[in-house]
Amino acid sequence: MKKYFTNPELKRSSIFLVILMSTFFLITIIALKLQHDRLKDSYIKSLGATAIKIIEKDPQLEKDIIPLILDKASEEEKVKGEEFLRKYGITKELDTVIFPYISKTSTENYYLICFIFIAMLLMILTVNYFNHTFFYKRIRRITTGAKRVIEGEYDIAISEDKEGDFSKLAIAFNSMKEIIRSNLHNLKREKQFLVDLLADISHQLKTPLSSMILYNEIMLSKELSNDQRTTFLVSNQNQLHKMEWLIKSMLKLAKVDAKAVDFHKENYSLSETIRESVEALESMANEKGVVVSFHEEVEIAFNHDTSWLQEALINIIKNGIEHSEEGGQVYISLIENPVYIRIIIEDKGHGISEEDLPNIFKRFYKAKDSKNTNSVGIGLALSKSIIEAHNGMIDAESRLGTGTKFIITFLKY
Repeated sequence: MKKYFTNPELKRSSIFLVILMSTFFLITIIALKLQHDRLKDSYIKSLGATAIKIIEKDPQLEKDIIPLILDKASEEEKVKGEEFLRKYGITKELDTVIFPYISKTSTENYYLICFIFIAMLLMILTVNYFNHTFFYKRIRRITTGAKRVIEGEYDIAISEDKEGDFSKLAIAFNSMKEIIRSNLHNLKREKQFLVDLLADISHQLKTPLSSMILYNEIMLSKELSNDQRTTFLVSNQNQLHKMEWLIKSMLKLAKVDAKAVDFHKENYSLSETIRESVEALESMANEKGVVVSFHEEVEIAFNHDTSWLQEALINIIKNGIEHSEEGGQVYISLIENPVYIRIIIEDKGHGISEEDLPNIFKRFYKAKDSKNTNSVGIGLALSKSIIEAHNGMIDAESRLGTGTKFIITFLKY
């Protein structure tokens, strides 16, 4: 019961009911007192009238009548008196009208009780009306707010400045509204994401598919030598590899962005993850004549999914190798302080223009002066999504002709 009395409305109505019932009790006591006074007055008048009539008949009985009236009658006398009056037909079954003094007092008492009852009924009905009007008015505010939310209007708030269940209901309503708004926003975003993804897949696969169709038509419609046929088959094979890599990368990016990846994070050596990423690109670096060096001060453990974070690091390191000249270097350093863990990947390659730098993490974005014709601009976008899924952030600093620095930061708190 105590928890319900936190509502100010219940406190107020309870106090009012106590006051109302106390008032009713006092009015009833006063009414009973008035009734007793009237009955006493009627009793005196009735006895007085009887005494006068007796004295008029026999004046000698005047001195004996008052003691007889004031003297308390015994039970035997009461029975004899009742029997005496019954002989003349005077009993309690007689109509009150026969007893004029009692009839008047009784009628007045009936009117008084009816008045008290009607007054109390009107007060209770009035209080009940205003109390329920107060409740329903607040309920209608929430109902109207719910209708507006259903109609797509979310800039509405139900405010309650007092404690109690209505305040809790208002808070729950506002929370529900924000959840609905957030869910609808996420649905729209996911729908747009799907539309964009389908458009990107269509756009990116159109060129290699056209090339493969053309090569197949040439091989089917023309007489070719074995060397020529081998050349076309190799070209088709390269296009197939490119399409395979593109589709896998796009699906990975889509899964990460849609939060459909279940990252298996564990407290593993971040240094080892970086070393494994470098080893995966060793043959590519050797072929390009680029040296990848990793500098670490201490072994650092970090809660992460090794496979996915390697994917992100490989894409960034690979970007540095591709944009470095033969004999160039890619430097990787790992540092830690009480606030964050930071990975820095830096190359001394071509660099990125100031115009292109803000867009390098966008899907399928290629710099205007990019010399890598095989790049489709998805690697850095995938890396960014993976790093952010690990509660990290990535930034880039670059100038044309001086190289590029990628800074990956994981906050500890």
